[in-house]
Amino acid sequence: MNAYVCQNNDLGIMLYESKDTDKYDRAIAPVYFGVTGTSINNTVNSYMDHVWDGFYTGQVRLSAFPSLITAPKGQNNTVEITMTGTPPKKMKF
Repeated sequence: MNAYVCQNNDLGIMLYESKDTDKYDRAIAPVYFGVTGTSINNTVNSYMDHVWDGFYTGQVRLSAFPSLITAPKGQNNTVEITMTGTPPKKMKF
């Protein structure tokens, strides 16, 4: 295959999403995601709108954000998440 195979076993995906009732209506994106002690500093957007109302899209987005992280065993890195909108009262990580 003509591809790069990552040999790092310390990678994971951290998925966090709003559990508020307005999670499809209120935009909190973009979200800034960083890990202390590393050079990770990313801007993350929410999932794409997949609703179709005839001729136009429905402009509905789930406030859920996937982020790739490195988490080596025995290393305590703090994840810092900064939202540009009002943060949800309830979130699931």
